[in-house]
Formats: sequence, structure tokens, C-alpha cells
Amino acid sequence: MEVRKYGEMETFIADTDPELGEAAAEDLASIIKANLAERDEICIIMALGAAQDAFYTAILARDDIEWSKITVLHVDTYLGVAEDDPASGASRMRKHLLDHVKPKAFFPMKGDAEDLEAEMARYTKIYNDLQPCLTVVGIGNSGHLAFNDPPADFDTKDVIRVVFLDETTRDQVHRAGIFADRDAVPKYGLSLTMHSLLATPRTIALVHEADKADTMKDVCEGPVTFMCPASLMQTKPHAKLYLNKPAAAKLS
Repeated sequence: MEVRKYGEMETFIADTDPELGEAAAEDLASIIKANLAERDEICIIMALGAAQDAFYTAILARDDIEWSKITVLHVDTYLGVAEDDPASGASRMRKHLLDHVKPKAFFPMKGDAEDLEAEMARYTKIYNDLQPCLTVVGIGNSGHLAFNDPPADFDTKDVIRVVFLDETTRDQVHRAGIFADRDAVPKYGLSLTMHSLLATPRTIALVHEADKADTMKDVCEGPVTFMCPASLMQTKPHAKLYLNKPAAAKLS
């Protein structure tokens, strides 16, 4: 595996998806073990996306992660979509990972909450009370982390916000087949902010899609700008980016 550094961010380029997934899973397990050596219970933030397939497969193959001591938060959800809807991130995360590893607890966002201010206050309290030690996230075609599409707010200290999903992100969601058609893709979401995603002591990002190669060039080699939100990771020495060769193809 090739290792590079862009700004303060370490980047790992794997030959294959399984190698990417196994390396990131090893990193996650090491972080969890180190934190559980100091505390009885921990909290982590997990994303669900295409790049997580190999990662989740590698996690499920391990028997050295004490999930009974881990509470899981997630990064975003679609506004108006209930957590038990098959299209929700919560349902898909349960199906692909959490139902198998059985963590201590999972706190999903309630995208269909009638009182969004109350829901954001609830999730802010959960985040602040549990103090997550790790964020695992993907990067979208727009350069977003979670649903922080450009122009992303780099200055807010809010934990969670209602956000607008730009057309690039809605196209990406449509291509993933999560909703029946393009018009069914919600225009708004609830998302952890750039601040809360990157305030955890460790951040792991994974990307494996060839159609994100131009975006990864902007993330790694372009300027740090709110027009490519994930570029902010260049300034974070605690951030690690895992790519496969197709995703890294445009890097110098």
C-alpha cells in the first residue's frame, strides 16, 4: 500500500478494494482498542456508503472489536425519511453492519421528526454527552463530508444542521439506487457539520469509486476551500484518507 501526505493528512492508496477495507478496518480496531484501554465504553461515528462495502466486510471478518462497549452515531439522514424506511441510512447501516456486530447502542437521527429544532437539540446533546473518539466517513462527488455540500460552513460550531442537498449529491444518490427515481431523492437532509465530524480525535475517510478521481485530486492537491468541503482534511493531522487506485488515478 502506498502512503502519501497531503498537508497534514495521511493518504493510503490500496491496490484493491479488499486491501482498502482491511487496512481501514485494522485502523478502526486499533483506535477502538486504544480508547477502550482508557475507558469502559466509547462512542464512534459511522457512515454508510459505497466505499464502506469492503470496509464493513473486513470489520465483519474480525473478532477483536468489543462492540458491546461501543455506541454508534451516524453522520446524516434524509429529511422526511423515517429511520425504519429501507432508504434511510439507519436502516441500511443496521442491515449491512450493526445487526451483525450488535453494538451497545445506536442513536440514529430522526429525519421525519415533526420538530426539527428539538431533534437537533436531542442529537447535539447525545454528541456532546458521548464525546465520540472516531469518525468514519465517505466523500461525495461534490467533495462533501456527510451532507455538507459546497459551499460548506467551515466556521460553525453547531453539531448538526438542516442542509440542502445539491444536484451533484442528488444525482449520486439516484445512481446508487436508494430511491425509486430521481424526483424521489430528498432535497434536504440532517447532517453533522464539518466541525462535529472533524472534532473527533481521529477521522477515517474511504473512497473507491473511479468517478470520484477528479474530486480526490481537489481534496488532496487543491486549495482548502469550502467549495470542496473534504479539502479541510488537509489541515487535520488526525485525518486519514483511504483510496483505491481508480479513486487515486488523477493524483500527481
